[in-house]
Amino acid sequence: MVRRCKAAGVDIYVDTVFNHMAGMAGGTGIGGTQFSQYQYPGLYSDSDFHHCGLNGNDDIVNFSDRFEVQNCELVNLADLKTGSLSVQKKISSYMNSMLQMGVAGFRIDAAKHIPSADIKAIISRLSGSPYIFQELVLGYSENIQYSEYNVNGDVSDYVYPFLLGQAFQSQSLNSLSRIGIGPIASSDAIVFLTNHDLERSASGETLSFHRDEQLYQLAQVFMLTWPYGYPQVYSGYHFSSFDQGPPVDSQKHTRPILNTAGQCDSAWTCEHRKPYVLNLVRFRNKTDSSFSVSHYWSNGSNRIAFARGDLGFVVINSSPTAMTETLSHGLPRGHYCNLLDSSYDPIRNRCASPIAVGRGGRTTFSVPALSALVLLRTP
Repeated sequence: MVRRCKAAGVDIYVDTVFNHMAGMAGGTGIGGTQFSQYQYPGLYSDSDFHHCGLNGNDDIVNFSDRFEVQNCELVNLADLKTGSLSVQKKISSYMNSMLQMGVAGFRIDAAKHIPSADIKAIISRLSGSPYIFQELVLGYSENIQYSEYNVNGDVSDYVYPFLLGQAFQSQSLNSLSRIGIGPIASSDAIVFLTNHDLERSASGETLSFHRDEQLYQLAQVFMLTWPYGYPQVYSGYHFSSFDQGPPVDSQKHTRPILNTAGQCDSAWTCEHRKPYVLNLVRFRNKTDSSFSVSHYWSNGSNRIAFARGDLGFVVINSSPTAMTETLSHGLPRGHYCNLLDSSYDPIRNRCASPIAVGRGGRTTFSVPALSALVLLRTP
């Protein structure tokens, strides 16, 4: 699989869960190995795990206490002693076996539960220079800081999806102009609208493809066009309950994402295959050399516009009514296609209704309600 994907220009990153083991008394693994909570034959034994001796069951209770977060158990998951040299060697050996298969890097799960120095010691044993990004479920002002971890690789900006959710749901898009001013440098940040945890959040603080599809799409436009961080496009499956797993067949095997006709199976959402997402990724790649914002405009609430130098221009209208505004855009004179137009052909760069941009750097743009305009300069 790794070789086939690499030949198609697609890199594989492994989601590594190397701090937490099973949160159960025992059982039989999918490969047939019997285990108990702190005994994994031929791999780990009781002394390889943290036993913090707090709260009566070793579980984390106070998430503001660094010691508990990094030495006690998260919801009863056996917590590996990552400061141990023997544990570090076993984890790095596993990761090196993945690198030998040709993977390009790793997502380190639940990184805040592992001291940054332990992660550094583990990745220092890896072959080559794999790409590393760390999942940090943190605010900007917690006692464990993002700055501790970006020495090891990129970090997930976990505040980002909440900022976007608040802005689009409260119709305060102008607040998005401050995105990227926080403590994480753009070059260190992984940004995302949702993930496997947040999309099921009952609080509604973040946007969900299942619950707020129109606003979710507009926020996706912002994420992929605003010059901050390394965007992560999430794609999942339809669900009706919080703990519902992926679509499976009668043998409990996960169903293929594509059907026999090569189309997305109806059980999956396949956000990543939607034409507007593909065109927005193209926009981001083509405007990368102008990684800054110019010609910023806002009506102070639910409409914003900005340029990426003279390479691209974006208008987002999250209002329930259409807008018509004369805006400064920085684009050269010519005819442009809205990359979000269903008629847009990215191969021929054609569309049914091209937009004329004249001299003077200002043009009147009309954008429907709950919609966006994305223009890209092409050769």
